[in-house]
Amino acid sequence: MTVQNAQIKEMIRQRWNRRADTFDRSPGHGIHTAREKDAWIGLLKGVLGDKRLEILDVGTGTGVVALLLAELGHRVTGVDIAEQMVQKAREKAKKLNLAVEFRVGDAEVLPFKNNSFDVVINRHVVWSLPDPEKAMAEWKRVLRPGGKLIIIDSNWGKTAPLYKKVWRFFAQLLIFLTERRNPWAGRGHRQMEKYLPMRLKKRPEADIEILRSLGFRVEVMKVDIPRWDTFLGYLKYGYFRGEEFLLMATNCPH
Repeated sequence: MTVQNAQIKEMIRQRWNRRADTFDRSPGHGIHTAREKDAWIGLLKGVLGDKRLEILDVGTGTGVVALLLAELGHRVTGVDIAEQMVQKAREKAKKLNLAVEFRVGDAEVLPFKNNSFDVVINRHVVWSLPDPEKAMAEWKRVLRPGGKLIIIDSNWGKTAPLYKKVWRFFAQLLIFLTERRNPWAGRGHRQMEKYLPMRLKKRPEADIEILRSLGFRVEVMKVDIPRWDTFLGYLKYGYFRGEEFLLMATNCPH
């Protein structure tokens, strides 16, 4: 690891440690309605099927996806670079009486043996990686032959549509006025963007290129998880609609 990458990872770790207490409150991070939870469960069931699987959730955060997967009966391990996020995930698992193993770890250097999992999944993680090629190669290493790598993310870097960027700007003003919280509080990470390749590329095309170079067979689909229940909610969060995607990459045996 270069000195630069180590410094960026430390900034990322500190940022998400600071967000641990409030992470679940943000739409798109936590799950806030039964409708939203049902949509996530439907999506996960659709791509994973009914068989009980050994799943690794990389960049698990407070365990939102990992805990849903455990509810569906899968054997789940969650890994995150931010220890405060991992602690929150453990607390939630205990409260829900779900047997999920949460560990502190680096998405690019996983503490697992080769061929350990049927599925590796992550949500809103790839954009934050200083070396996404290395990370995806590592995820492939821990996957069993025929296993699935699932990436859920969005096109919210430099290539996002202009009208969506304008909508987002005014939506943040509306959030500030109606929710009495600062939607710009996390903007300190903007200084890191030049070190995060996926913030500068069009997605999911950039992801697909990397995955195919690693020998994966890739399928892509749109994700439309509702973040609002009212028209006001749509004005505040509807800008995100249409930008989220799911990649399902199969680890083809040689």
